This record gives sequence, C-alpha cells and structure tokens, in this order.
Amino acid sequence: DYMTVVANCTSCHSSKLILQNRATKEGWEEMIRWMQQTQKLWDLGENEEKILTYLAEHYGPEDKGRRAPLAVEDWYEIE
Repeated sequence: DYMTVVANCTSCHSSKLILQNRATKEGWEEMIRWMQQTQKLWDLGENEEKILTYLAEHYGPEDKGRRAPLAVEDWYEIE
C-alpha cells in the first residue's frame, strides 16, 4: 500500500531515503528492525506486512547498476 508506506515512513524521513535503497523483503525488515531499535520507530502492527510487501515489490534489488559497463573494443597508446 503506497499510502501506508507514505504515512508510516515519511513521518520521520524523506521519501528520497526510501528511493535510494533497494532490498529484498528480508532486507527491508532488517532496516525496519534497526530503525525500531535505534531510531525509536514504533511497532508497525498489521501495517508491517503491507509495507514490507510494497517495498520489496517496488524497491527490490535490481540485476544491474546505474549503467552498463563501457565496452572498449580498441585500446590505443597515448603518446
């Protein structure tokens, strides 16, 4: 649920913090546990499963980085 994520996550920090991260459902759960242990994040109750599912689906790991590596076919010496 997008609105559940917005209501629970952007109360404390910018959505940019979410957008720059990628994780599996387990990875997102670890981040939530860290926030609960160190940043005073409240118990998300029944919303936690909705939040984890949404984040994993929309902000899960990607197979590639920001761009494909450069392919250099011909190397030459600079004199």
